[in-house]
Amino acid sequence: MDKFRPISLCNVLFKIVSKCVANRLQGFLSPCIDEAQSAFVPGRLISDNTLAAYELIHFMRKRKCAKKGYFAPKLDMSKAYDRVE
Repeated sequence: MDKFRPISLCNVLFKIVSKCVANRLQGFLSPCIDEAQSAFVPGRLISDNTLAAYELIHFMRKRKCAKKGYFAPKLDMSKAYDRVE
């Protein structure tokens, strides 16, 4: 991994080619991306998932007197964004 340079240090031609390849692949990879994926997708925000979770918890607290029970799992996301060094 020591032989790779960050894209900011690469020459202009490499940046142009990598952008062209990324734009071409976007059309092919769009059907492969799930609707639940919201991060790093143009037109979607990662905060939408946080808002949906907040609304779900608010709904569950509001309907506390209902006969049916509700279940909300809490996931530990601390390792989700770790980097490999």
